[in-house]
Amino acid sequence: MFFSLRYFILLFTLAIVFVSCATSIRVYRPYPRENPYEVVLPQPKVSITTPTQYPERFASYDPFLFRFTELSFLEIEYNLQNEYGSLPYLIRKELSIRPDNFPNLLKEGGKIEIKEFVLDSTDRCWTNLVSVKMNVNVQIGRRPQETFFYQDQIESHVTDCFLLGSSIPILPLILYIPYAGFRGNREDQLNQLGRNAIESFFTFLENRSGYIQNSEKQIPIQMNPSKSNDPIRDPKIKEIMEGL
Repeated sequence: MFFSLRYFILLFTLAIVFVSCATSIRVYRPYPRENPYEVVLPQPKVSITTPTQYPERFASYDPFLFRFTELSFLEIEYNLQNEYGSLPYLIRKELSIRPDNFPNLLKEGGKIEIKEFVLDSTDRCWTNLVSVKMNVNVQIGRRPQETFFYQDQIESHVTDCFLLGSSIPILPLILYIPYAGFRGNREDQLNQLGRNAIESFFTFLENRSGYIQNSEKQIPIQMNPSKSNDPIRDPKIKEIMEGL
């Protein structure tokens, strides 16, 4: 019985470690009222260039304890690709499905030169640092070139050492899991910083492209909405609210 319990704990620990090593990158622009799209249209007037170094890498993961580069069957990646496409693809997609947001850029043409885009997770025994840095030169028509620069980071104790230490005796796992849920795991932090960076860039590009938000898209704020204007869809919830 003792040996069975020990083997169970070992297998449980290894399962947690392997799951934690698998990181999926899902970076996209979280846009309200997203429009459906089928084809990313070419924009011949807009040139998008990116550094040739690591053209397929979108993010990277540098572990402290567990690096299984020689065990390909585990399918653990350290140079991570974005499931929604590369950064140039995300820009082309944005120009295709929301052309009204970039009127001057699409009308006059321009150049978008991605000088640097770094999205990294560096794991050390006591701390894990997830950082993003984005540096892009933008020129619209014959206007002067402008530079967009964004940098941010998240430092936490969501590390392999803490994960391993908490899972061996099982009990500390009860304390570690709520902390990881609050700070987000490595995958959550990478995706969040990546989305924040591209959202800031597209907002910058929209402003430089002469985009003015339509007031119809803005949701009015009502301080004291009446019951008749309450947009409740669920009949049961409406019945409860009207009874209050």
